[in-house]
Amino acid sequence: MPHKLIIVLFCFCFFKNEGGNESSDKKYSEEGYASYYDEDFLGKKTASGELFNMMDYTAAHPALPFGTYLRVTNLKNHYNIIVRVNDRGPYAKNRIIDLTEGAARRIGCYKKGVTRVKVEEINLLQLTPELDSIFNRGHVTDCLGNSETLSGFSLSVWSTAELLHAIYIANDLFLKEDVEKVYIVTKKSDDSKRYHVVISGIEKRVSANELKSYFEQKGFMKVGFIK
Repeated sequence: MPHKLIIVLFCFCFFKNEGGNESSDKKYSEEGYASYYDEDFLGKKTASGELFNMMDYTAAHPALPFGTYLRVTNLKNHYNIIVRVNDRGPYAKNRIIDLTEGAARRIGCYKKGVTRVKVEEINLLQLTPELDSIFNRGHVTDCLGNSETLSGFSLSVWSTAELLHAIYIANDLFLKEDVEKVYIVTKKSDDSKRYHVVISGIEKRVSANELKSYFEQKGFMKVGFIK
């Protein structure tokens, strides 16, 4: 699907330029062992002050600033996921990152103990007023920020309160899977917003149920219908 790659890269380059000058510092990259959090941490505060959510794609890192986005790749199967640093750790020796259960499932290392991974910093996008305006001008946008409308049956595969993370995951899904309509749906509650990564345009319920099972098998922990 090379046309998808061209579109997404153009979008990322455009938004990157809109955000101003990039740091000239070399991006962080490291190989080592990853582990993942136990359910005992559910609902407890992370070092950043956020509540731990095992279904979110977040991670603990010893030193990187909170809010840093990392691509974590399982070196055995080459599955990868984009996570956001919101905690400190791991504290066990010979481990470079702690993942949530959701992130561990996405790269195929859940219930397999420690896994050798490559961790790379990514900063293709910067959160600017312009970017926020583009993706919040409508209830539904495609993964490039164009206004859209849900059609047929629609599945929310993941959600987050972080707009940048939703954009990264939506574009990642658009590139990796054989789906054409990957949208970001904004749900507002009081003063908060939640961004859902949604696959839309599914014509039949039976097909939607099959896709729901498929994405659950791919490690998405909370797949459901959305309107």
